[in-house]
Amino acid sequence: MFPEFKPFFDNSLKSSTAMYLLKNYMRPSKIANMNSESYKKMVSKLRRTISYAKFCKLKELAKNTIGSEDDFLVYELQIYLDIYSHLDSKIKNLESIIVKYYSNTNSHIHTIKGISMISAACIYSEYGGVLNFHTPNQMLAFAGLEPSSNQSGEQNNRGYMVKHGSSYLRYVLLNSVQIIIAHNSTFYDFYLKKRNEGKHHRVALSHVARKLIRIIFHLEKNNIDFDSNKLR
Repeated sequence: MFPEFKPFFDNSLKSSTAMYLLKNYMRPSKIANMNSESYKKMVSKLRRTISYAKFCKLKELAKNTIGSEDDFLVYELQIYLDIYSHLDSKIKNLESIIVKYYSNTNSHIHTIKGISMISAACIYSEYGGVLNFHTPNQMLAFAGLEPSSNQSGEQNNRGYMVKHGSSYLRYVLLNSVQIIIAHNSTFYDFYLKKRNEGKHHRVALSHVARKLIRIIFHLEKNNIDFDSNKLR
């Protein structure tokens, strides 16, 4: 019906604005007829949304869409939205249970700003608790984040990430550090240092992830919360 809609949201429908519009203005003709009051209502409903300028651009796209507004397509969209809402509700219920269980572990991973309770629970559960590990290097190896060593003659090239270990844990850690470097100057400075050394973005993130694991090890072993003022 409105093929320009998804590209407008960078080919992702995960944003609250996209879902709001799909649920409340299914047809492109309805989006095209939205006015300033419609925008104000959307702003009041959502914590974050698009600017008024982008809102006007979306209206213009809807008005001139190459899509075909068909009653069957509207009905099909409603079915998909119902399925989405049902699954989203189940996921939220499951996440609340995960958070409840994690809250009873006495873990301190979530005290690091940038790591959500769900991400902290993922890290904790993948490790099965940090107390099973005697050194940070064991935790690095478990995540597959220790640097590999490629020796040839007198040369020793380090920095490449090995591919064993928990891929799921590695995924959570690397996604977490992207948020952490936006909230902590020390983590960001460390990331910038690696980038200035010529490291690729993903490689620099892996270095930050290693630093994060060592910090997690320290917090869990000493039963203390994270304090950015003590970070070096």
